Amino acid sequence: MDVESAIDTRIEPVLMDTFGLSVARSLLTMATLAYATTVGGKVQRYRAFVDSVCTDERVLEKWGEAAAASKAKEWRDLVPLEPTVVVSTSGSFG
Repeated sequence: MDVESAIDTRIEPVLMDTFGLSVARSLLTMATLAYATTVGGKVQRYRAFVDSVCTDERVLEKWGEAAAASKAKEWRDLVPLEPTVVVSTSGSFG
């Protein structure tokens, strides 16, 4: 699943249902700031987004640490890690 789909179809609806419009929008805004300011690829920034939501005091208060950590893992797993390209600088080709 891509980042936008994960946020739009999985994360945002859960936040809206659990916290209501005002708090959900606040959580999403803070998470978007984490996404925008994190250095790295799209997946690393998405993970910062998820971590921002799941470590927020309001989320921890409502869900508890274990449930928030479980939800963070679930949401992180929606977007697979980017493949790593390995470039060899030794050896000969041809």
